Amino acid sequence: MNLYLIWKYKYWIAIAVLSFICFGQLAYTNHLGGELIKAEANHKTELANSQALTEKAKAETAVKEKQWSEQLLKAEQNYNVKIKQVMADATRAQSAANSLSKQLDTAKSRLSTAPRETIIKYVNTSSDILQECVAEYRTMAEAADGHAIDIGRLSEGWPK
Repeated sequence: MNLYLIWKYKYWIAIAVLSFICFGQLAYTNHLGGELIKAEANHKTELANSQALTEKAKAETAVKEKQWSEQLLKAEQNYNVKIKQVMADATRAQSAANSLSKQLDTAKSRLSTAPRETIIKYVNTSSDILQECVAEYRTMAEAADGHAIDIGRLSEGWPK
């Protein structure tokens, strides 16, 4: 009897089964659409966050670059001031050396009238040696000052 009823209503049963499958597919498709909408919303949120972080990083980079640029400019200005100071010191040292040389030349000319030839030779030799020492000292002091200033400029200009 059950088979007879199934056979008799086979079209309605097929329609019911197919309708159930169709509604199931429709529900599943609707579920997947909702998941897609959620995924798109998450994607937009992540994209906005990523862009915000990128903009923040760009701003921080610009600030750091400006700080380093200002630091480098300040180091260059300090370097130029120190170079001028070294040049002034070198000029003063040269002036002092020239003054000392003139004094020694005067002393040399006064001692040359003295009867002792040994004293004259001694003074002449001492004057020559002193002139050479002063010149070498000035050259060495300029080089040392230049190196110290270069180190200071590099230290000040280096990013921290």
